[in-house]
Amino acid sequence: MRGIVSLTSSFVDARFQGVAEQFQKIADSGDPAQFTAYVGGKLVVDLACGMQPDELTVVYSVTKALTAMTMAKLVDLNLLDLNQTVAHYWPEFAASGKQNITVRQLLSHQAGLPETRAGLRPEQLMDGRAAADLLAAEMPLWHPGHGFGYHSLSIGPLAGELCRRLTGKTIQEYYEAELRKPAGAHAFIGIQPEFESKVVDLLPQLPLPGSDEPIARMNPLEEHVSRDVPATFISSLEGMRAGLASASGVASARGLTALFQWATGYGQGDSGISAQTLEAFAQTQVFGPDWVSGANPRSHGVLFMKATTAIPFGSYRAFGHDGYSGGIVVADPVGEIVYAYVPQRVPNPAGMDRRAQPIIDALRKAALS
Repeated sequence: MRGIVSLTSSFVDARFQGVAEQFQKIADSGDPAQFTAYVGGKLVVDLACGMQPDELTVVYSVTKALTAMTMAKLVDLNLLDLNQTVAHYWPEFAASGKQNITVRQLLSHQAGLPETRAGLRPEQLMDGRAAADLLAAEMPLWHPGHGFGYHSLSIGPLAGELCRRLTGKTIQEYYEAELRKPAGAHAFIGIQPEFESKVVDLLPQLPLPGSDEPIARMNPLEEHVSRDVPATFISSLEGMRAGLASASGVASARGLTALFQWATGYGQGDSGISAQTLEAFAQTQVFGPDWVSGANPRSHGVLFMKATTAIPFGSYRAFGHDGYSGGIVVADPVGEIVYAYVPQRVPNPAGMDRRAQPIIDALRKAALS
């Protein structure tokens, strides 16, 4: 026990007291965290312990949920067609037999481009265009569409280059102007200078009981992918400023829910992105063994994660994303639920902090009762 940390935000609607009871267990563990939820457009839970509710942390792959919303906005505006080939928008991408890969396949981890054979260096990933150029020249690591593997870092530059080809803006610029500012959300792809003082450092991952080290990687492809890009670089100030669109987003739980509530418009009758487009992005594209991470089952929509028996974060219609540092953001049309959990300590194993599951279960039980 690391000592109880105090609650710094404790708003809870009367129906959702069970959520507060489960969140209190996080506070009792001594680890700082935030949890915010809307149901039907109404704020029902806003909790934080050990950190201020407006403080920000690097949320790693939760960033993909922000990137997914950005790409959905492009589809909503008829600038992007999921069934069109990537090469239609980005001719250089057709190199090395990739001329038939569709946008849908690219954005659902089926393209076989989680990495280049030479490896992508941090400065190439953070530049975005440099990584995109290298990936465009690469032969896929597997036959596209015949399996899927998590493009943990590369999907950011890939989506970013599509955005640049369509809008003339970087994905960071487009997201900032067309999504984050309209939503009023403190959830960034590329931290804005005036918010840097709000960022708190992540606390290190603790070893599992009986072990001196975090869980080791086991899958050969995972050992190859991103082996030269340490998590500490992604979470550095340089990484946060660059805004790698797959991994170095910065947010609070309040900020993530503000973005998702704006996009879905649940309970409000007005949404930043149409329900039809969001449903298309939320539709399951792949399910089963992940050829990169080795996870089984794993499931994805278009960029978004889907719930599985391993991570049952919502109904079959729910969509969102978790991240290495333990956070998750989700929208679920069943019950019109939007929630986000952002811890300060990296869990072990990494990915959604499993201690959040009872909080999520209590939220869904109350929302659906």
